[in-house]
Amino acid sequence: MTKLTLLAAASALMITASALAPVLAQAAPVSSAVASSQAAAKLQYAGTLTFSPDGVLFVGDNISGAVFAYPIGEGATPAAAPPLEVYGIDGRIATLLKAPKSSVHINGMAVHPTTHDVYLSVAFGAGKPAVVKVSPAGVLSQVDLARAKSTSWVVPNAPTPDQHFRDRTGDWPVPAGDQYHLKAMTPMRSMTIVDMKFHNGELFVAGISNEEFSSTLRHVSYPFDGRSSSTAVRIYHVAHERYETRAPIRAMQFATIDGEDTLIAAYTCSPIVLIPTAELKDGAKVTGRTVGDMGNGQPLSLVSVSFNGQPSLFATNAGHSPRMIPISGLQKAMAYLPDNSPHGGVGDWRPEYPLGPVGKSLMFVGSSLFADKLDDKFLVSVTRDANSGSLNLEAVPTFPLPIKLDQIWAEFDFQGRGPGQQ
Repeated sequence: MTKLTLLAAASALMITASALAPVLAQAAPVSSAVASSQAAAKLQYAGTLTFSPDGVLFVGDNISGAVFAYPIGEGATPAAAPPLEVYGIDGRIATLLKAPKSSVHINGMAVHPTTHDVYLSVAFGAGKPAVVKVSPAGVLSQVDLARAKSTSWVVPNAPTPDQHFRDRTGDWPVPAGDQYHLKAMTPMRSMTIVDMKFHNGELFVAGISNEEFSSTLRHVSYPFDGRSSSTAVRIYHVAHERYETRAPIRAMQFATIDGEDTLIAAYTCSPIVLIPTAELKDGAKVTGRTVGDMGNGQPLSLVSVSFNGQPSLFATNAGHSPRMIPISGLQKAMAYLPDNSPHGGVGDWRPEYPLGPVGKSLMFVGSSLFADKLDDKFLVSVTRDANSGSLNLEAVPTFPLPIKLDQIWAEFDFQGRGPGQQ
């Protein structure tokens, strides 16, 4: 979640905190594998998105503290279309929703596995939720959530709206203290659901709980039956030189690592951690295996792709260019622990970073805020344009580089032939 969308969620949470109080009072901590028999009444915030293979759209709602499931359906594979390009996607959404452009915040993105329609979760106006569909031809339409036969699952032990973060004024020379005060006012509930993935018939939800050991991985079978499992996750953070139990997984994917079904997690500043799914028992406290560190920054997306024929992860980060991480490099990877990790400070300036099998940095023009696999040849990204600052929805090749050439000026743009060229 970016700063703008996080603050948008925080504002909405603050506005609705008093209205939610009776509901939250009923949602007291529940142990064992029983999550909640309650279903959230109405979507209040459209956040993180993901799809099941058969076309069920899951929408994370950090205000309700719930996940909503909408059976979109499998659909049909579309006819060939030019690579998707929608310039000024936030303006197009504003026009569609009849809202000021300044009030539109994109909170998540997911691609339908069959139709390749791109779904965007949006807050607009005074924080109203919406889901917008963009067809492969670039046509926008609003998904009628009111008519969809949705079901929901209430997240157990979610933070309450009155739980807030620490004020970090003085930790760093910039920005001014009022910005850190504003950040500290963000309700922790805004990170109840940070990322979601559907895997082997279950929905996995990364986020935080209201407990001291707050970094939590939850998984629930679908269709929802009110039962789920929650596992507290600890990691060794190489750059921070400490074990950590509070900051949540920012992005995740799944692969077979060393013969085991494994969740691959990316954390802020920016460890890559492996957690066998067999260890994700209800009520357990597990320690993930830290096998690398991408360097300072906050991961945004982790996308499973085939890169030059090799299973890989396309990792985007708010502080770096994207990286392509080969799954083969994670096999038999060494675990980093206090006795074999670099020491002496946090930072990309250290020669050891990036650390471990975290692949290579790739050229990418602009800043990718959300990324997903569009099809076998293309990724799709919500991209902040490097020159104009506009927000675009664009397809980019998975291989050899996720770029377009319209903003890059090189020798090949000039008329004629250069010296020595035939």
